[in-house]
Amino acid sequence: MKTLPIGGNEVVSLPAYNVISITGGAGSIERLGNNPGDPSSGTITTFTADATVGPFPVWTRHMLRCTPSSHVSYDITPADFPAVDSAFERARVMSQAEYDALSPPEPATLYLIVG
Repeated sequence: MKTLPIGGNEVVSLPAYNVISITGGAGSIERLGNNPGDPSSGTITTFTADATVGPFPVWTRHMLRCTPSSHVSYDITPADFPAVDSAFERARVMSQAEYDALSPPEPATLYLIVG
């Protein structure tokens, strides 16, 4: 577990099929270009307390920032993919936002989150 100091920031490299698990504090995370000097995606996501970023199918880079009044603890771990059995009837490809809007997800559908 790594801890960023109050108001600190750090570029975090996330290996493919791993997640950043944030377990405390408040701040923001920005998806950077995959290589130093590449442009950022421009999307900054704020978080408070527990959050998870990833997994992605390729190595990615992220700027993790703490708020001026909080420190942030995080860890990088392999993604825990659920076991897939033959009980699913269909597969759907969608964005994370589309998946988050489902209430609840259909148990007979295998969802593939992209982008």
